[in-house]
Amino acid sequence: MGSHALRLSTQQEQTFLQQPPPAAAPPFGPLSCVQKNVLLNGYTWRAGSGSSSFWFSRWSAFGCLGSQTPIIDIHDIHLSVRDVLSINGNRSQVLYTTLPQDVTEFINNTSVRFNDAIEDAFIWPHNKNGVYTTKSGYHWLLSHSGSVHISSHSWSWIWRLKLPEKYKFLLWLACNNSVPTLAMLNYRNIAPSSTCSRCGLHDETFFHCMRDCSFSRNIWHHIGFTEPDFYMTDSAVTWLQDGTKGPRAATFASGLWWVWRCRNALCINNEQMPIQEVAANIRNSTESIKHAFPATPHTQMDRFIRWNNSNLDGNILNVDGNNYCMVTRRQIFMIKNL
Repeated sequence: MGSHALRLSTQQEQTFLQQPPPAAAPPFGPLSCVQKNVLLNGYTWRAGSGSSSFWFSRWSAFGCLGSQTPIIDIHDIHLSVRDVLSINGNRSQVLYTTLPQDVTEFINNTSVRFNDAIEDAFIWPHNKNGVYTTKSGYHWLLSHSGSVHISSHSWSWIWRLKLPEKYKFLLWLACNNSVPTLAMLNYRNIAPSSTCSRCGLHDETFFHCMRDCSFSRNIWHHIGFTEPDFYMTDSAVTWLQDGTKGPRAATFASGLWWVWRCRNALCINNEQMPIQEVAANIRNSTESIKHAFPATPHTQMDRFIRWNNSNLDGNILNVDGNNYCMVTRRQIFMIKNL
């Protein structure tokens, strides 16, 4: 009976230790674990009532202090930040848990003002209002590019394309190697096999799915992409950049979209589109893009009304002769050149 109670107590303590920090977490949105861990370093803990867990919240420069020691004494486990930092004198002597020397010095020398009117919170000091935004996070990551891996690619060329947003999103996924092909899904342990479900001969990588599979290649040939160089490039970014330039940019983008749609119809819904129907859809999409984004040359309009700012003798009379709605209104202003 006694050993059973001891095991139960130990299991409960382990469950408590495995719980996430009770303090409010920064609002990152749908980011990956790696991105969250990197951006956490940019946040600053703002003291309020001091109710945050002393061990399991990231209030210190060392992160969670619970990670700085292999064992937390049971007498210390429920301590809050205020319980410790409000002590005058050597605070580390009050703790039953042994901490590294640099952490101990930090605890003894840290001065914090508590405010019972507000709760503890994480703030983003790189924005004036303390709230995280994508723009401020991006600039912060760039400023730490020496210690944080930042992609050297710029995807601004994608967002400047005169294409529907769904087309541009597909291009962006392809440039980031994130199109959900079977090879990608299998790599992420989502799909049981990476073999192309259409031809069954090769792994369904991005290029095989969109260009090299016999089903996809027939579509490209049908709409006029027969050049050998079109099928030689092995860089997705280069292939997409070259395809979205020139007079056939809209046709290429439409072809890419409908090849992906055709693949999904067959692999997900077991529906095979006739190649004539796919080609017709590509032509219709191309015409829609050309009508929605007309290639009009940019012309600069001449200004027919100019302010005479020459330093001439005399007065300039500026008359407001607007008769709209108020026929009786006349305003005359005298502006004298000095």
